[in-house]
Amino acid sequence: MNYEQFILTVNSSSVILLVMLALVLLHATRFRKGNGYAAAIIVVPTVPVYLYNMSRMLGWSDFSLFMLPISFSVNTLQLPLLWIFTKHSFDRSYRLLHYKNMVHFLPMLFFLICCLAMPVEERMQTIVHEMQGTDTWLGNLNTTVVAVQLLLYYTLIFRFLRRVRCKVGDTLSDSEWSEKVYIARFMTLYGVFFIVVMVCYAIWPRTDAWLIQILNVIAMFYLVHHAIANPAMDKPLMDMAELETLPVMTLSADSSNEPAMQAEEMQTVCERAIRYLSETKAYLRPDISLPVFAKEVDIPQRTLSRSINGHLHCNFFTFINGMRVEEAKRCLLTLETSGFNIDSIYRECGFRSRSTFFMVFKKIEGKSPAAWLEQIRQCR
Repeated sequence: MNYEQFILTVNSSSVILLVMLALVLLHATRFRKGNGYAAAIIVVPTVPVYLYNMSRMLGWSDFSLFMLPISFSVNTLQLPLLWIFTKHSFDRSYRLLHYKNMVHFLPMLFFLICCLAMPVEERMQTIVHEMQGTDTWLGNLNTTVVAVQLLLYYTLIFRFLRRVRCKVGDTLSDSEWSEKVYIARFMTLYGVFFIVVMVCYAIWPRTDAWLIQILNVIAMFYLVHHAIANPAMDKPLMDMAELETLPVMTLSADSSNEPAMQAEEMQTVCERAIRYLSETKAYLRPDISLPVFAKEVDIPQRTLSRSINGHLHCNFFTFINGMRVEEAKRCLLTLETSGFNIDSIYRECGFRSRSTFFMVFKKIEGKSPAAWLEQIRQCR
């Protein structure tokens, strides 16, 4: 197999795999909106580019000329689509069709107009240069724009994820967050792949015809697997307008302009909260949140959050899930008489899904529910 055949094989295989992944994702998740964004990430910025690469290798001049404007424009959509996907996954108030969001599509529009305005001879010359492993001004400009997008959008994505994690971790016990952790991991994986591709391209430009395809397929397998395994992905976590009104607390949350809470006071607040939860089993409600719980227990929200952080050394999210896991352990010990099994007790313990239950249980106990139960039985 020579180099051209290798490129053709990689690109054709990538097109088939990516289209199949998108179809599997949409079918498995019943075409829900959030998964539609994920499917767009998989197909829209990639398949046209790979078809363009294939047409160059096969010598299909007319098809290459047709695909060149599409290829150079849609590859600037990859990072904006990652940002849109992230925003939709966490923010119920996000609306893609808002006029402010149209700025994300300006690079695509710019390259589309530039390519269409080029004479046919210049387009053909661009294709010839790319076949030789060199670039014209159009290719260099496109690479520069994508590099700038990488810095800009990844800064936006990780700042947003960090802010959401801080807010959610201190105000909600909604176990959907655990199902969405994979989004941050996917963004990290994709970012690493992007950097690898940019470095390799700078060393040898012809790697853009095969390396990014291989890495992209690997990343999309990861995305599709976790999107299907975590059905809560399609449900945005909360409204950002609500999120911005909630106080952010950390383990050192006491600010200099607030009176310090004594250890005894924080202990009293926590004991009162734990007693209420034990008596009412409120932690078994999947939608319980800090504002709602603070109102029920008649403790100021900020005081409650500071006490949990200061005395229990965790946030409200971890505090509630810890009590849910304890309930799960009690249920596991009575499986033979309760009529439940390991896979079905998650609803009884306040979790929205089986996958979240297993994830949180293993994080707290260090082992799966089945492994924990087997260990307990062996010790008896």
